[in-house]
Amino acid sequence: MGISAVPIVLTFLLVFFAWRVVYTSNKDLVRANAWGELTRRLLPFVAIAATAASLPLLQNFEGPLSVAWVLTFGAVLVLSNFLSVPIDERRASRAFRNGDYAGAAALYRKLVEKRSLARYWTFLGAALGAGDHNEEAIEASTKAVKLDPEYGLAYYNRALIIRKMGRKKRAAKDLEKALDAADLPRRFRTGARKELEELRK
Repeated sequence: MGISAVPIVLTFLLVFFAWRVVYTSNKDLVRANAWGELTRRLLPFVAIAATAASLPLLQNFEGPLSVAWVLTFGAVLVLSNFLSVPIDERRASRAFRNGDYAGAAALYRKLVEKRSLARYWTFLGAALGAGDHNEEAIEASTKAVKLDPEYGLAYYNRALIIRKMGRKKRAAKDLEKALDAADLPRRFRTGARKELEELRK
């Protein structure tokens, strides 16, 4: 294998590892057979792979052509990153981070109307819970659990709301289910363990 094959091998490795990362962090989309949504989240990695694969061609370019290559692939990377997440999801997430829970809930409602995915119902529940609409938050989280009983974040979110309402035993059950789920992200897993320890004291 010559030195010219290195970019090709690296490109294949990049695509493989990118797919693994996207697949692992979006197993709920796999369970929902939401292949379009899953592929969409892979777009930035595909753009990076295309950029890496075209690097050998860049050696033949000079002057304005190399500048055009840089500008083109720069635009492709920015566009693919923008398109990788639906615009309403991006806006809802920003509203939630900024403390606009009513705005976030309204945007997540639009998302569940378009595509009834467990993750969107969970995020809706989180926004409603943060805005002290506890019963609605529990309903949204329960809808998420019914859609995908293996989605750990739905149990974790519902547990926090139920605990806030003073129902400790039920909250503990949901925390246990959240911890049993294989796809609960590490930071939420740590939070769930701490919450469960406090409830058992």
